[in-house]
Amino acid sequence: MIPAHAASVSSDTLRAIAAEVGTPVYVYDARAIDAGAARWTGCVADPARICFAAKANSNLAVLARLERHGIGLEVATPGELGRGLAAGFAAPRIVLGGVPKSDAAVEAGLRAGVGLLVLQSEREVEAALRLADGAAAGAVRADAAGADGADGPLQVGIRVRPGIRAGAHPSLETGREDAKFGFPPDGVEDAWRALAASRRIRPTTLAVHLGSGLPDAGPYERALDVILGLADRIGRDGPPVAEIDIGGGLGIAYDRADGDPEPADLVARVERRLAGSEMVARYEPGRSVVARAGVLLTRVLYRRERDGAPALVCDAGYTDFARYALYGGQHRVLPVGGREEGEPTVEVLGPTCESGDVLGTARRLHGVRADDLLAMRDAGAYGFVMASNYNSRPRPAEVLVDGDGWRVVRPRERLEDLWRHETVA
Repeated sequence: MIPAHAASVSSDTLRAIAAEVGTPVYVYDARAIDAGAARWTGCVADPARICFAAKANSNLAVLARLERHGIGLEVATPGELGRGLAAGFAAPRIVLGGVPKSDAAVEAGLRAGVGLLVLQSEREVEAALRLADGAAAGAVRADAAGADGADGPLQVGIRVRPGIRAGAHPSLETGREDAKFGFPPDGVEDAWRALAASRRIRPTTLAVHLGSGLPDAGPYERALDVILGLADRIGRDGPPVAEIDIGGGLGIAYDRADGDPEPADLVARVERRLAGSEMVARYEPGRSVVARAGVLLTRVLYRRERDGAPALVCDAGYTDFARYALYGGQHRVLPVGGREEGEPTVEVLGPTCESGDVLGTARRLHGVRADDLLAMRDAGAYGFVMASNYNSRPRPAEVLVDGDGWRVVRPRERLEDLWRHETVA
């Protein structure tokens, strides 16, 4: 049974979109986006404590659809922060997360008045203290108060690197001991005390992020062992930890249509661990909300033999969808209106100047011919946001389907867009 958070756009609609908009094109199902959000709002009492990870899909129409559910937004950069504000998220519902940040990025979060600014290095702590307590503090606080009417100290968190291998692809594991993110556990207490000494900053949160595409909730339990031990030590002689930000990373089962790990399982585990304390939890899901809601449509250019095996060369490539090239990510690739046939020996290739430009391997697509449409399933997360202009290829269009209607929510780039901001001598 296809879950409600999976795109269910009809083959006729997909063909109509391809005919009018062209390929490659990302197609998002608005109702599946709603269902993806509901998987989380149905098990977290306060929807504002669910902060969608904008890096998964930052199209304004997608963000605006999610904002209707009363959830928050987690952003990694001033650019994502600007997108969130443009999509209608109020600044207090936005978390500027714990990625490496320049002083300018720290200042952008302070000036916007984000609900939580997560710091992940000594340099960022120093920048936050200097900007909030220094000569510019009045301007920073005034801008924030003007945006949301708030006053009082700005809330900040510290990202902890717990030293845990979570079972994701090595490039996607962000909580291991040698990761570039966050403070090691033995460096957190000094940073917390420094922040607590400020008149304008209040440390409230210990944050963690283990990686992306985790297959189950087990690693989060191990992270909580570290985080709760830290919270206990901090609370003995300093301002107590009020919140645990468990991050995101919950994956989906890309190799089949269902069987995704359930947010309710993760939330239940976290709530059990926090029971009896005054701490609350925050979650930052991305993939588990929107991945199933999107497909990437591509048209087959031609068939060929490669090393004795059949291959389909398509008009979409790794410039449009980079997950195979980056992580070996295998998505279901299905014929639009057709069916899979034969043995799993067909490769699906892109058109760019790279041998690694692969969309899928070992597929049952022997009945597919030139000009047929293929749908790469579960492409709603980390798809368009990672697209590039390599080979001077225009990035694809994005379309939102809502019931019986659909609209282009990002037009395809034109060739002249590729050099619009360049000059000749």
